[in-house]
Amino acid sequence: MSNAVPGQPGALVWTLPEPPGRTTTTLSRAAIVRAAVAVADAEGAAAVTMRRVSSELGSSTPMSLYRYVGSKDGLVDLMIDAVYGEIPVPDEPVGDWRSELEPLCHRAWSVIRRHLWFGELVHLRPPFGPNALRYLDFRLAALEPLGLPARELTRITAALDGHLIGSALQLAEETRMRRSSGLADEAELRDSVRPYLSSVTAGGRYPAFSRWVGATTDNDLDDHVEWTLRCLLDGIQASLRRD
Repeated sequence: MSNAVPGQPGALVWTLPEPPGRTTTTLSRAAIVRAAVAVADAEGAAAVTMRRVSSELGSSTPMSLYRYVGSKDGLVDLMIDAVYGEIPVPDEPVGDWRSELEPLCHRAWSVIRRHLWFGELVHLRPPFGPNALRYLDFRLAALEPLGLPARELTRITAALDGHLIGSALQLAEETRMRRSSGLADEAELRDSVRPYLSSVTAGGRYPAFSRWVGATTDNDLDDHVEWTLRCLLDGIQASLRRD
């Protein structure tokens, strides 16, 4: 049964021992989190409920899931850590901080892009799972040779997280908008607003905007994310040199 108190956060799943398997069921934390992630990938974070996950698992009931994860919060713990576990992390840093963190951010974005719900859930629970801690520990180890105080390490890692997670939230909102409006991709979205934009640009009231609209050919989010990351790292690097 659930050990959560209504209105209070559930215990971290890492503090709860996983119950031993039963011969009468194939239920496990691994199976539960796989089902939950699949639902979230397909329909977003809001679709993940204990009832829905139990339904995806077939014969399981919502109450049987609580035995393995403690609460819905425990399930979120597992989902967040599962995403961190997909990010390839070297055993230890071997170069300078930027040569370590820039490719790590690229790999992290590639994973987060597949699981846009991660941006919605990651700040709801402390990232203390084994995969998250491995990722966070590597970043701090890459920065430690700079000899910065903990406050500065926090600023740098928070800036990188803010960029990647913010980009995921933006794309998640756009994805929801397209699903609700029936617009499958960027081309269909552009076509839907083209008549209005044509009237705006023809009016001549917004000349700079009109020139930009006429010159824009694509909206590659991955390119925007990488460009902004590069600018962010350039700024951090310049600030470190200045200080």
